[in-house]
Amino acid sequence: MNMYKNKTAKKQIQHYSDLYSKHHGTPMAVSSESLEHKKLRFEKISNIFENDNNFSVHDVGMGLSDFNDYINIRFPEKEIVYSGSDIVKEYVDESTKKFPSLSFKQRDLSESIPTDELYDYVVMSGVFHQMRNSTVTEWEDFYQNLLQNSFKIAKKGLAFNFVTEHVDFRLNEIYYCEIEKLIAFITKNLSRFFVIHHNYALYELTVHVFTQEFISEKYPQKEFTKYFKK
Repeated sequence: MNMYKNKTAKKQIQHYSDLYSKHHGTPMAVSSESLEHKKLRFEKISNIFENDNNFSVHDVGMGLSDFNDYINIRFPEKEIVYSGSDIVKEYVDESTKKFPSLSFKQRDLSESIPTDELYDYVVMSGVFHQMRNSTVTEWEDFYQNLLQNSFKIAKKGLAFNFVTEHVDFRLNEIYYCEIEKLIAFITKNLSRFFVIHHNYALYELTVHVFTQEFISEKYPQKEFTKYFKK
């Protein structure tokens, strides 16, 4: 039984459940072309916390929790508490088997906000690439709700990626992010403190959005007080 009301989420479940069934054991089980693609995406996502040493990270749309493998290898010296959410039951079940001591939840964070959860960082990788047969309007409503709800459970920052609009080919089922539209959304609904990375091999961009509380702690000088809303 499909537990979600959102029809975009339902379409995503069908697509990724089919991928898991057909490509289990390969990167395509989570719609990634290769391990090198995944590693590069993870590198750009994880740069949001490269200067932090003890923190929690919640992976939304975590798939098979490959990001946890990556950060354990890349940051063995850091104390990282990893957890994840996904709308696909197969991903949640396999992640739980893979990391039985960690917390994984099957849910759609575009529909609701957990009232009892806070994490230092919330991350998403590859979540917004596959629009499939949703309309652009449906997809933008979905990703905007998901980003807003996820940012509300982040104490320090939120990291995510999109396929860029600056490509040399287009496919109907892929969402190509318009950067100006994305910036307008971020500054209106999330935070004015953000970085967009558009300087790596893939036709993608990675965004880091920071909370005001986190940035204000980095600039405690009285001269900067006026730049932070009370």
